[in-house]
Amino acid sequence: MFEVESLSYMKRIYPFEWVMVAIYFLLILLYSFYRQVLNIKKFPEYRYYTRAVVVKIFSSVIFCCIYIYYYHGGDTVSYFETARSMVNLGMTNPGNLFHVVTHAPSPESYSLFSGATGYPWPYMYYDTQTFFVTKLLIPILYISFRSYLLSSVVLSWFSFFGAWKLFRLLITIYPGMEKRIAFSMLFVPSVLFWGSGILKDTITLSAVCWFIYSFYRSAIGKKKRIANTIIFILSAYVLLSVKPYVLIALLPGTFVWFFHARIINFRSKIFRYASIPMIYVISFLIGYIVLTILGSSLGKFSVEKMLKTASITQHDLKQDYYQGSSFDIGDFDPTISGVMSKVPAAMNVGLFRPFLWEARNVVMIISGLENFVYLLFGLVLGWRMLTRTRKFFGTIFNQPLLLFLLSYSLIFSSLVGLSTSNFGALVRFKIPFLSFFVLLLLILDKLMKERSTQLSSLPGIKALDRITGSGVV
Repeated sequence: MFEVESLSYMKRIYPFEWVMVAIYFLLILLYSFYRQVLNIKKFPEYRYYTRAVVVKIFSSVIFCCIYIYYYHGGDTVSYFETARSMVNLGMTNPGNLFHVVTHAPSPESYSLFSGATGYPWPYMYYDTQTFFVTKLLIPILYISFRSYLLSSVVLSWFSFFGAWKLFRLLITIYPGMEKRIAFSMLFVPSVLFWGSGILKDTITLSAVCWFIYSFYRSAIGKKKRIANTIIFILSAYVLLSVKPYVLIALLPGTFVWFFHARIINFRSKIFRYASIPMIYVISFLIGYIVLTILGSSLGKFSVEKMLKTASITQHDLKQDYYQGSSFDIGDFDPTISGVMSKVPAAMNVGLFRPFLWEARNVVMIISGLENFVYLLFGLVLGWRMLTRTRKFFGTIFNQPLLLFLLSYSLIFSSLVGLSTSNFGALVRFKIPFLSFFVLLLLILDKLMKERSTQLSSLPGIKALDRITGSGVV
Protein backbone atom coordinates (compact mmCIF):
# COMPACT_ATOMS: atom_id res chain seq x y z
CA MET A 1 0.00 0.00 0.00
CA PHE A 2 2.78 2.38 0.91
CA GLU A 3 6.07 2.59 -0.95
CA VAL A 4 8.63 3.31 1.73
CA GLU A 5 11.69 1.48 0.43
CA SER A 6 13.15 4.53 -1.26
CA LEU A 7 12.52 6.95 1.62
CA SER A 8 15.44 8.29 3.61
CA TYR A 9 14.62 8.19 7.30
CA MET A 10 17.72 10.22 7.96
CA LYS A 11 15.78 13.32 6.83
CA ARG A 12 12.22 13.22 8.10
CA ILE A 13 9.20 11.19 9.13
CA TYR A 14 6.63 11.05 6.36
CA PRO A 15 2.96 12.10 6.62
CA PHE A 16 1.51 8.62 6.13
CA GLU A 17 3.45 7.45 9.18
CA TRP A 18 1.82 10.07 11.37
CA VAL A 19 -1.60 9.06 10.04
CA MET A 20 -0.96 5.38 10.78
CA VAL A 21 0.42 6.15 14.23
CA ALA A 22 -2.69 8.20 15.02
CA ILE A 23 -4.93 5.27 13.98
CA TYR A 24 -2.89 2.69 15.90
CA PHE A 25 -2.70 4.96 18.94
CA LEU A 26 -6.48 5.34 18.99
CA LEU A 27 -6.93 1.55 18.80
CA ILE A 28 -4.35 0.95 21.55
CA LEU A 29 -5.93 3.65 23.71
CA LEU A 30 -9.39 2.14 23.35
CA TYR A 31 -8.05 -1.32 24.18
CA SER A 32 -6.13 0.01 27.20
CA PHE A 33 -9.12 1.93 28.52
CA TYR A 34 -11.30 -1.17 28.09
CA ARG A 35 -8.83 -3.26 30.11
CA GLN A 36 -8.63 -0.61 32.79
CA VAL A 37 -12.41 -0.31 33.19
CA LEU A 38 -12.78 -4.10 33.13
CA ASN A 39 -10.23 -4.71 35.91
CA ILE A 40 -10.03 -1.61 38.09
CA LYS A 41 -12.75 -2.58 40.58
CA LYS A 42 -11.03 -5.86 41.41
CA PHE A 43 -7.46 -4.65 40.89
CA PRO A 44 -7.07 -0.96 41.88
CA GLU A 45 -3.55 -0.81 40.41
CA TYR A 46 -5.16 -0.65 36.96
CA ARG A 47 -5.65 3.06 37.55
CA TYR A 48 -2.07 3.35 36.23
CA TYR A 49 -2.64 1.22 33.14
CA THR A 50 -3.88 3.66 30.49
CA ARG A 51 -1.64 6.54 31.52
CA ALA A 52 1.39 4.21 31.52
CA VAL A 53 0.59 3.04 27.99
CA VAL A 54 0.08 6.62 26.78
CA VAL A 55 3.38 7.78 28.30
CA LYS A 56 5.18 4.79 26.81
CA ILE A 57 3.90 5.47 23.29
CA PHE A 58 4.50 9.19 23.61
CA SER A 59 8.09 8.45 24.66
CA SER A 60 8.53 6.27 21.57
CA VAL A 61 7.38 9.09 19.29
CA ILE A 62 9.72 11.59 21.01
CA PHE A 63 12.56 9.09 20.68
CA CYS A 64 11.99 8.73 16.94
CA CYS A 65 11.76 12.49 16.40
CA ILE A 66 15.00 13.13 18.27
CA TYR A 67 16.88 10.44 16.38
CA ILE A 68 15.60 11.61 12.99
CA TYR A 69 15.73 15.39 13.41
CA TYR A 70 18.47 15.82 16.03
CA TYR A 71 20.85 12.89 15.56
CA HIS A 72 19.97 12.36 11.87
CA GLY A 73 20.06 8.58 12.18
CA GLY A 74 21.88 6.07 14.32
CA ASP A 75 21.65 2.40 15.29
CA THR A 76 17.88 2.57 15.66
CA VAL A 77 17.51 3.51 11.97
CA SER A 78 20.04 0.86 10.94
CA TYR A 79 18.11 -1.82 12.84
CA PHE A 80 14.95 -0.76 11.08
CA GLU A 81 16.47 -0.59 7.60
CA THR A 82 18.11 -3.99 8.02
CA ALA A 83 14.84 -5.55 9.18
CA ARG A 84 12.96 -3.79 6.37
CA SER A 85 15.22 -5.31 3.73
CA MET A 86 14.50 -8.73 5.23
CA VAL A 87 10.75 -8.09 5.16
CA ASN A 88 11.04 -6.97 1.53
CA LEU A 89 12.94 -10.17 0.77
CA GLY A 90 10.15 -12.20 2.36
CA MET A 91 7.51 -10.42 0.32
CA THR A 92 9.34 -11.21 -2.94
CA ASN A 93 10.65 -14.67 -2.02
CA PRO A 94 9.56 -16.22 1.32
CA GLY A 95 11.95 -19.13 0.84
CA ASN A 96 14.95 -16.82 0.72
CA LEU A 97 13.82 -15.07 3.90
CA PHE A 98 13.46 -18.43 5.63
CA HIS A 99 17.01 -19.28 4.60
CA VAL A 100 18.36 -15.97 5.89
CA VAL A 101 16.55 -16.26 9.22
CA THR A 102 17.48 -19.88 9.91
CA HIS A 103 21.15 -19.71 8.88
CA ALA A 104 24.11 -17.86 10.33
CA PRO A 105 24.96 -14.62 8.49
CA SER A 106 27.22 -15.29 5.51
CA PRO A 107 28.17 -13.70 2.17
CA GLU A 108 26.05 -16.37 0.44
CA SER A 109 22.94 -15.35 2.38
CA TYR A 110 23.73 -11.67 1.90
CA SER A 111 23.80 -12.21 -1.88
CA LEU A 112 20.09 -13.08 -1.77
CA PHE A 113 19.32 -9.38 -1.29
CA SER A 114 19.10 -6.99 -4.22
CA GLY A 115 18.45 -3.39 -5.07
CA ALA A 116 14.73 -4.16 -5.12
CA THR A 117 14.72 -5.47 -1.54
CA GLY A 118 17.36 -3.15 -0.17
CA TYR A 119 20.53 -4.36 1.52
CA PRO A 120 21.01 -4.91 5.26
CA TRP A 121 23.65 -2.83 6.97
CA PRO A 122 26.70 -5.14 6.98
CA TYR A 123 27.74 -4.26 10.53
CA MET A 124 24.24 -5.25 11.66
CA TYR A 125 23.95 -8.30 9.46
CA TYR A 126 27.26 -9.95 10.31
CA ASP A 127 27.04 -9.42 14.06
CA THR A 128 25.08 -12.29 15.61
CA GLN A 129 23.55 -10.19 18.40
CA THR A 130 22.35 -7.29 16.26
CA PHE A 131 21.19 -9.74 13.59
CA PHE A 132 19.08 -11.52 16.22
CA VAL A 133 17.41 -8.19 17.04
CA THR A 134 16.55 -7.57 13.39
CA LYS A 135 14.97 -11.02 13.19
CA LEU A 136 12.75 -10.16 16.16
CA LEU A 137 11.67 -7.00 14.35
CA ILE A 138 10.42 -8.80 11.22
CA PRO A 139 6.84 -9.56 12.45
CA ILE A 140 6.57 -6.05 13.88
CA LEU A 141 7.42 -4.49 10.51
CA TYR A 142 4.86 -6.71 8.80
CA ILE A 143 2.05 -5.29 10.95
CA SER A 144 3.46 -1.74 10.85
CA PHE A 145 3.45 -1.15 7.08
CA ARG A 146 7.28 -1.09 7.14
CA SER A 147 7.14 2.32 8.79
CA TYR A 148 9.96 3.33 11.13
CA LEU A 149 7.74 5.46 13.38
CA LEU A 150 4.91 2.95 13.57
CA SER A 151 7.28 0.01 14.12
CA SER A 152 8.85 1.87 17.02
CA VAL A 153 5.45 2.52 18.59
CA VAL A 154 4.35 -1.11 18.20
CA LEU A 155 7.63 -2.45 19.65
CA SER A 156 7.32 0.01 22.54
CA TRP A 157 3.77 -1.15 23.25
CA PHE A 158 4.75 -4.83 23.18
CA SER A 159 7.66 -4.17 25.54
CA PHE A 160 5.31 -2.49 28.00
CA PHE A 161 3.62 -5.75 29.00
CA GLY A 162 6.70 -7.18 30.69
CA ALA A 163 7.05 -4.10 32.91
CA TRP A 164 3.33 -4.14 33.67
CA LYS A 165 3.38 -7.81 34.70
CA LEU A 166 6.33 -7.21 36.99
CA PHE A 167 4.71 -4.08 38.46
CA ARG A 168 1.61 -6.08 39.42
CA LEU A 169 3.75 -8.79 40.97
CA LEU A 170 5.80 -6.31 43.01
CA ILE A 171 2.78 -4.60 44.56
CA THR A 172 1.63 -7.98 45.90
CA ILE A 173 5.04 -8.39 47.54
CA TYR A 174 5.08 -4.83 48.88
CA PRO A 175 1.47 -3.67 49.39
CA GLY A 176 1.13 -0.02 50.23
CA MET A 177 4.02 0.97 47.97
CA GLU A 178 2.08 1.20 44.69
CA LYS A 179 3.21 4.75 43.89
CA ARG A 180 6.88 4.02 44.46
CA ILE A 181 6.75 0.80 42.45
CA ALA A 182 4.71 2.42 39.67
CA PHE A 183 7.29 5.19 39.27
CA SER A 184 10.17 2.71 39.27
CA MET A 185 8.69 0.28 36.77
CA LEU A 186 6.55 2.54 34.57
CA PHE A 187 7.58 6.19 34.75
CA VAL A 188 11.36 6.65 35.10
CA PRO A 189 12.10 9.28 32.39
CA SER A 190 15.39 7.82 31.08
CA VAL A 191 13.94 4.33 30.92
CA LEU A 192 10.88 5.60 29.07
CA PHE A 193 13.02 7.39 26.48
CA TRP A 194 15.79 4.86 25.85
CA GLY A 195 13.53 1.87 26.40
CA SER A 196 10.86 2.85 23.87
CA GLY A 197 12.66 2.79 20.52
CA ILE A 198 14.04 0.24 18.12
CA LEU A 199 17.15 -0.60 20.13
CA LYS A 200 18.59 -3.58 21.97
CA ASP A 201 17.77 -1.85 25.24
CA THR A 202 14.00 -1.92 24.66
CA ILE A 203 14.13 -5.66 24.06
CA THR A 204 16.52 -6.48 26.90
CA LEU A 205 14.57 -4.40 29.43
CA SER A 206 11.38 -6.24 28.56
CA ALA A 207 13.21 -9.58 28.72
CA VAL A 208 14.61 -8.73 32.17
CA CYS A 209 11.10 -7.95 33.42
CA TRP A 210 9.77 -11.25 32.10
CA PHE A 211 12.84 -13.06 33.50
CA ILE A 212 12.24 -11.75 37.04
CA TYR A 213 8.46 -12.20 36.88
CA SER A 214 8.59 -15.79 35.60
CA PHE A 215 11.41 -16.72 38.00
CA TYR A 216 9.41 -15.58 41.01
CA ARG A 217 6.18 -17.16 39.85
CA SER A 218 7.76 -20.53 39.01
CA ALA A 219 10.54 -20.90 41.61
CA ILE A 220 9.24 -18.98 44.63
CA GLY A 221 5.52 -18.39 44.20
CA LYS A 222 5.09 -21.82 42.55
CA LYS A 223 2.25 -20.63 40.32
CA LYS A 224 1.67 -21.99 36.80
CA ARG A 225 5.14 -23.50 36.96
CA ILE A 226 5.23 -25.01 33.46
CA ALA A 227 4.09 -21.84 31.68
CA ASN A 228 6.35 -19.61 33.76
CA THR A 229 9.33 -21.91 33.34
CA ILE A 230 8.89 -21.67 29.57
CA ILE A 231 8.75 -17.86 29.82
CA PHE A 232 11.84 -17.91 32.03
CA ILE A 233 13.80 -19.99 29.51
CA LEU A 234 12.68 -17.85 26.57
CA SER A 235 13.57 -14.58 28.32
CA ALA A 236 16.97 -15.98 29.31
CA TYR A 237 17.53 -17.05 25.70
CA VAL A 238 16.68 -13.57 24.41
CA LEU A 239 19.10 -11.99 26.90
CA LEU A 240 21.82 -14.47 25.98
CA SER A 241 21.27 -13.74 22.28
CA VAL A 242 21.07 -9.95 22.53
CA LYS A 243 23.14 -8.83 25.55
CA PRO A 244 24.75 -11.74 27.41
CA TYR A 245 26.25 -9.53 30.10
CA VAL A 246 22.73 -8.67 31.31
CA LEU A 247 22.20 -12.37 32.04
CA ILE A 248 25.61 -12.45 33.74
CA ALA A 249 24.49 -9.64 36.04
CA LEU A 250 21.16 -11.34 36.80
CA LEU A 251 22.38 -14.83 37.68
CA PRO A 252 24.16 -14.30 41.04
CA GLY A 253 21.29 -12.34 42.54
CA THR A 254 18.79 -14.86 41.19
CA PHE A 255 20.51 -17.73 42.98
CA VAL A 256 20.81 -15.68 46.18
CA TRP A 257 17.10 -14.85 46.00
CA PHE A 258 16.18 -18.50 45.44
CA PHE A 259 18.13 -19.88 48.40
CA HIS A 260 17.56 -16.95 50.75
CA ALA A 261 13.79 -17.09 50.28
CA ARG A 262 13.93 -20.57 51.78
CA ILE A 263 16.19 -20.06 54.78
CA ILE A 264 14.23 -16.95 55.85
CA ASN A 265 11.53 -19.30 57.18
CA PHE A 266 13.93 -20.93 59.64
CA ARG A 267 12.93 -20.17 63.23
CA SER A 268 16.49 -20.10 64.51
CA LYS A 269 17.83 -16.59 63.98
CA ILE A 270 21.39 -17.82 64.57
CA PHE A 271 21.10 -20.50 61.91
CA ARG A 272 19.40 -18.06 59.55
CA TYR A 273 22.20 -15.49 59.72
CA ALA A 274 24.92 -18.16 59.72
CA SER A 275 23.51 -19.50 56.46
CA ILE A 276 23.81 -16.19 54.62
CA PRO A 277 27.57 -16.46 53.83
CA MET A 278 27.02 -20.01 52.64
CA ILE A 279 24.23 -18.84 50.36
CA TYR A 280 26.52 -16.31 48.71
CA VAL A 281 29.33 -18.83 48.26
CA ILE A 282 26.98 -21.42 46.74
CA SER A 283 25.22 -18.84 44.56
CA PHE A 284 28.40 -17.42 43.08
CA LEU A 285 29.81 -20.92 42.61
CA ILE A 286 26.71 -21.96 40.67
CA GLY A 287 26.88 -18.70 38.71
CA TYR A 288 30.51 -19.36 37.81
CA ILE A 289 29.68 -22.90 36.67
CA VAL A 290 26.80 -21.64 34.53
CA LEU A 291 29.00 -18.95 32.95
CA THR A 292 31.70 -21.53 32.26
CA ILE A 293 29.17 -23.79 30.56
CA LEU A 294 27.85 -20.85 28.53
CA GLY A 295 31.37 -19.67 27.68
CA SER A 296 31.18 -20.45 23.95
CA SER A 297 27.75 -18.82 23.65
CA LEU A 298 28.86 -15.67 25.45
CA GLY A 299 31.63 -15.01 22.92
CA LYS A 300 33.29 -11.69 23.71
CA PHE A 301 31.19 -11.54 26.89
CA SER A 302 32.76 -14.66 28.39
CA VAL A 303 34.53 -13.87 31.65
CA GLU A 304 38.05 -14.06 30.23
CA LYS A 305 37.33 -12.08 27.07
CA MET A 306 35.21 -9.52 28.91
CA LEU A 307 38.12 -8.59 31.16
CA LYS A 308 40.36 -8.02 28.16
CA THR A 309 37.65 -6.07 26.30
CA ALA A 310 37.02 -3.83 29.30
CA SER A 311 40.74 -3.06 29.65
CA ILE A 312 41.10 -2.21 25.94
CA THR A 313 37.96 -0.04 26.02
CA GLN A 314 39.18 2.02 28.93
CA HIS A 315 42.47 2.63 27.13
CA ASP A 316 40.61 3.57 23.96
CA LEU A 317 38.46 6.18 25.71
CA LYS A 318 41.50 8.37 26.26
CA GLN A 319 41.74 9.05 22.51
CA ASP A 320 40.90 12.48 21.11
CA TYR A 321 38.02 11.40 18.87
CA TYR A 322 35.55 11.19 21.79
CA GLN A 323 35.67 15.00 22.00
CA GLY A 324 34.98 15.41 25.72
CA SER A 325 32.16 12.87 26.06
CA SER A 326 34.40 10.16 27.51
CA PHE A 327 35.16 9.30 31.11
CA ASP A 328 38.24 7.71 32.62
CA ILE A 329 38.33 5.33 35.59
CA GLY A 330 41.99 4.61 34.97
CA ASP A 331 43.92 1.80 33.30
CA PHE A 332 43.78 -1.71 34.71
CA ASP A 333 45.14 -5.14 33.88
CA PRO A 334 42.72 -7.67 32.31
CA THR A 335 42.82 -9.87 35.42
CA ILE A 336 40.42 -10.47 38.29
CA SER A 337 42.56 -8.46 40.69
CA GLY A 338 43.01 -5.67 38.14
CA VAL A 339 39.29 -5.40 37.53
CA MET A 340 38.40 -5.56 41.23
CA SER A 341 40.64 -2.57 41.89
CA LYS A 342 38.41 -0.50 39.58
CA VAL A 343 35.03 -1.84 40.68
CA PRO A 344 34.22 1.06 43.07
CA ALA A 345 34.93 3.65 40.37
CA ALA A 346 33.00 1.58 37.81
CA MET A 347 29.99 1.33 40.14
CA ASN A 348 30.00 5.09 40.60
CA VAL A 349 29.97 5.50 36.82
CA GLY A 350 27.19 2.98 36.29
CA LEU A 351 24.97 4.22 39.12
CA PHE A 352 25.35 8.01 39.15
CA ARG A 353 27.10 9.36 36.05
CA PRO A 354 26.97 11.44 33.98
CA PHE A 355 26.84 14.10 36.66
CA LEU A 356 24.86 17.19 35.79
CA TRP A 357 28.00 19.25 35.09
CA GLU A 358 29.21 16.57 32.66
CA ALA A 359 26.18 16.91 30.37
CA ARG A 360 26.91 18.20 26.85
CA ASN A 361 23.43 18.17 25.25
CA VAL A 362 19.72 18.24 26.14
CA VAL A 363 19.37 14.46 26.38
CA MET A 364 22.40 14.25 28.66
CA ILE A 365 21.10 17.09 30.86
CA ILE A 366 17.92 15.13 31.55
CA SER A 367 19.98 12.10 32.48
CA GLY A 368 22.21 14.28 34.65
CA LEU A 369 19.21 15.65 36.55
CA GLU A 370 17.95 12.13 37.17
CA ASN A 371 21.33 10.94 38.36
CA PHE A 372 21.54 13.89 40.74
CA VAL A 373 18.27 12.81 42.39
CA TYR A 374 19.46 9.20 42.64
CA LEU A 375 22.76 10.36 44.10
CA LEU A 376 20.93 12.32 46.81
CA PHE A 377 18.81 9.28 47.59
CA GLY A 378 21.93 7.14 47.73
CA LEU A 379 23.67 9.57 50.09
CA VAL A 380 20.64 9.64 52.41
CA LEU A 381 20.51 5.83 52.52
CA GLY A 382 24.29 5.73 52.99
CA TRP A 383 23.96 8.02 56.00
CA ARG A 384 21.25 5.81 57.45
CA MET A 385 23.48 2.80 56.91
CA LEU A 386 26.27 4.46 58.90
CA THR A 387 24.05 5.74 61.72
CA ARG A 388 21.66 2.77 61.90
CA THR A 389 23.81 -0.07 60.64
CA ARG A 390 21.93 -2.85 62.39
CA LYS A 391 18.53 -1.70 61.15
CA PHE A 392 19.86 -1.13 57.64
CA PHE A 393 21.37 -4.58 57.23
CA GLY A 394 18.45 -6.15 59.06
CA THR A 395 16.15 -4.71 56.42
CA ILE A 396 18.37 -5.86 53.55
CA PHE A 397 19.09 -9.38 54.78
CA ASN A 398 15.49 -10.12 55.71
CA GLN A 399 14.28 -9.26 52.22
CA PRO A 400 15.45 -11.68 49.49
CA LEU A 401 14.05 -9.44 46.75
CA LEU A 402 16.11 -6.49 48.01
CA LEU A 403 19.20 -8.70 48.00
CA PHE A 404 18.45 -9.58 44.39
CA LEU A 405 17.96 -5.93 43.41
CA LEU A 406 21.16 -4.93 45.21
CA SER A 407 23.20 -7.69 43.59
CA TYR A 408 21.84 -6.98 40.11
CA SER A 409 22.36 -3.22 40.41
CA LEU A 410 25.93 -3.45 41.70
CA ILE A 411 27.06 -6.12 39.23
CA PHE A 412 25.42 -4.48 36.23
CA SER A 413 26.69 -1.01 37.11
CA SER A 414 30.20 -2.43 37.48
CA LEU A 415 30.06 -4.14 34.09
CA VAL A 416 28.76 -1.00 32.40
CA GLY A 417 31.29 1.24 34.13
CA LEU A 418 34.17 -1.04 33.19
CA SER A 419 33.25 -1.59 29.55
CA THR A 420 31.62 1.65 28.36
CA SER A 421 33.72 4.35 26.75
CA ASN A 422 31.52 7.46 26.67
CA PHE A 423 28.47 9.05 28.27
CA GLY A 424 26.34 8.77 25.14
CA ALA A 425 26.54 4.99 25.28
CA LEU A 426 26.43 4.91 29.08
CA VAL A 427 22.96 6.46 29.44
CA ARG A 428 21.60 3.85 27.03
CA PHE A 429 23.38 0.85 28.49
CA LYS A 430 22.05 1.61 31.99
CA ILE A 431 18.43 1.08 30.97
CA PRO A 432 18.13 -2.69 31.69
CA PHE A 433 18.95 -2.11 35.37
CA LEU A 434 18.02 1.53 36.10
CA SER A 435 14.38 0.83 37.01
CA PHE A 436 15.50 -1.83 39.45
CA PHE A 437 18.07 0.43 41.06
CA VAL A 438 15.40 3.11 41.54
CA LEU A 439 13.07 0.43 42.90
CA LEU A 440 15.75 -0.63 45.40
CA LEU A 441 16.25 2.95 46.60
CA LEU A 442 12.53 3.68 47.02
CA ILE A 443 11.60 0.41 48.74
CA LEU A 444 14.61 0.50 51.03
CA ASP A 445 13.83 4.11 51.95
CA LYS A 446 10.25 3.19 52.83
CA LEU A 447 11.18 0.10 54.85
CA MET A 448 13.89 1.97 56.76
CA LYS A 449 11.39 4.66 57.77
CA GLU A 450 8.88 2.04 58.88
CA ARG A 451 11.46 0.05 60.82
CA SER A 452 12.53 3.21 62.63
CA THR A 453 9.02 3.84 63.94
CA GLN A 454 7.83 0.29 64.55
CA LEU A 455 10.71 -2.14 64.95
CA SER A 456 11.31 -1.39 68.62
CA SER A 457 7.98 -2.95 69.59
CA LEU A 458 8.09 -5.96 67.27
CA PRO A 459 10.54 -8.86 67.79
CA GLY A 460 12.77 -10.33 65.09
CA ILE A 461 11.68 -11.17 61.58
CA LYS A 462 7.98 -10.97 62.52
CA ALA A 463 8.40 -7.23 62.78
CA LEU A 464 9.36 -6.89 59.14
CA ASP A 465 6.52 -9.19 58.08
CA ARG A 466 3.95 -7.02 59.87
CA ILE A 467 5.49 -3.81 58.61
CA THR A 468 5.46 -4.82 54.95
CA GLY A 469 2.23 -6.75 55.20
CA SER A 470 3.73 -9.25 52.77
CA GLY A 471 5.10 -12.07 54.91
CA VAL A 472 8.01 -13.86 53.31
CA VAL A 473 9.11 -12.16 50.10
